[in-house]
Amino acid sequence: MSETNMAGPPATPPPNPLAPFLPQRSAGLKLLLVCALALLMAIPALFVFGVVQDRRMGADRALEQISDSVGGRQSLLGPVLVLPYAKAVGPLTSDRQIFGQVIVFAETGDAKADIDVSERRRGIHSIPVFDATVSFRAKFDPAKLRADLPDGAEPIWDDARLYLGVSDMRGIREAFLVTANGKDVSMEPALQGAPKQDGYFPVPRADMRLAGGKIDGLETENGPLEITARIRITGADRFAVGPFAKDTSMTLTSNWDDPSFQGGKLPDTHNVGEKGVAGFTANWRVPYLARGIPGAGTNVDLSEVTAPGQRDMAVRFIKQVSPYQSVERALKYAAMFIGFVFLAWFLFEVTSGARAHPAQYVLVGLAQSIFYILLLAFSERIGFDAAFVIAATMTVGLISAYATSVFRSRKYGLRALGILTGIYSLIYVLMRAESQALLAGALASFAAIALTMYMTRNVDWYGSRTSRTPA
Repeated sequence: MSETNMAGPPATPPPNPLAPFLPQRSAGLKLLLVCALALLMAIPALFVFGVVQDRRMGADRALEQISDSVGGRQSLLGPVLVLPYAKAVGPLTSDRQIFGQVIVFAETGDAKADIDVSERRRGIHSIPVFDATVSFRAKFDPAKLRADLPDGAEPIWDDARLYLGVSDMRGIREAFLVTANGKDVSMEPALQGAPKQDGYFPVPRADMRLAGGKIDGLETENGPLEITARIRITGADRFAVGPFAKDTSMTLTSNWDDPSFQGGKLPDTHNVGEKGVAGFTANWRVPYLARGIPGAGTNVDLSEVTAPGQRDMAVRFIKQVSPYQSVERALKYAAMFIGFVFLAWFLFEVTSGARAHPAQYVLVGLAQSIFYILLLAFSERIGFDAAFVIAATMTVGLISAYATSVFRSRKYGLRALGILTGIYSLIYVLMRAESQALLAGALASFAAIALTMYMTRNVDWYGSRTSRTPA
């Protein structure tokens, strides 16, 4: 007899002595596994978040490139009078001198801005750019130039100027048209840099580029001085005007339908959102006390007037909802929504008697992660609402069809379709209604847990155990 025939049947592994005490099919262990998988499937969402950040940076680069050609975010400073002075330090005129500037703001000032907004494309990104025509009217008391001179100071009338300011000179499209009591004033760039001899520098401090013009007879003028100025300027994304007078008013009219008002002072009135109104009109008024800056003083930093977000009157020309902002908001709740879908699949297991493998849960989680990539890719091209409908339809249809196959019943496929439609409708609400997102998410989470408790109230969480048969 051969050696092969001498061999007996293959040996069977020894029985596990703990097998009789372990559950054969524990719903409790499966639920714990499903919860762990839901947390793990939130990791791909972090990678999607990185993709969103990269695309947002691409949009910012497109804004910078277009801003280089049109002038970027623009902030304007209306007419301001500046008188340099010299003051001797000591009793003799030959002693060392210090220099400064008397700065006088208008008693009243009014600005009217007519802004035409259009869109320029750079790659797949569309950037709003504007062409603004701004008219200023200001009334000064020139006697305050002499009244606010420090004791013993000598005014330098040859360098007294009327100044206007623009944050980015690249956007200037026409020469400034300025008049003083009806007489034309020639405006020239006022270069800011190091002080001249002995520390003398006539140009005031500011966070923008200034243009200055000399007014004849300013040293003897006692009556009211009325200044008018007209500026045409282009820019992108944001337009602002600082409160250049003790009492400042501004009216802004634009063809853009979706403005975002910003700055230190919001408009007193506007017609945004009114039916039948194309574009918008907004009105501001900043009274003297609300302005918080004296009407005249020495060595005033003009940046206090134009600092973004402090006292300025500003508007951003943006699209209604950024796709990147909406997708980021949804990603914050990614773990919760993945958990909702996994809970639905777990309930299908409990009620159908069929079993879903952990790998099938992973596939469902990956499909949900790809939903965010689809949403981002489509929204950059066709808008957020249409992109959401397409991405959600693709994802819900895929997972529902997969549920029909896994649980071998069209009934569970239709149930999955209904539940997933509700879940993705909730995602849309959270993306659109930022102020209500927390409340909606909290109520949805409570409802999901309550439904799970109800559906599993009769489940044997430990599973069945087999007992030893007595010999």
